Amino acid sequence: MGEIRHLPESELDIMLVVWKAGEPVAAPCILERLERPLTASALHSYLKRLEEKGFLKCEKAGKINRYQALISRADYERQEGKSVLSKLYAGSLKRFAAALYDGGALSGEDVAELRAYLDTLGKE
Repeated sequence: MGEIRHLPESELDIMLVVWKAGEPVAAPCILERLERPLTASALHSYLKRLEEKGFLKCEKAGKINRYQALISRADYERQEGKSVLSKLYAGSLKRFAAALYDGGALSGEDVAELRAYLDTLGKE
């Protein structure tokens, strides 16, 4: 798999709806599930762009277009995680975790969960 392109927030919002659906989904359904208002015309522009970028494929079912993800959410998350870690934290997971903790984004419970996860990885 080649490098996955970074998505702007507006396109990522649409992909989140498609990924959550887990099956081909029609534009009106996407529009209904978006958390922010968007016109049908704007949605169709975003969907076309996502097709051109290789994130979606469009299947015609009669008069209805259904959209299906070509890139999994897990693959996108991995790529974005690597990118953020590399660009903002010089590849240092420790610096990234420290920024989250110092910024109040990690609770003690989150730290314990992360520690348990890392312990599990160490045993594998």
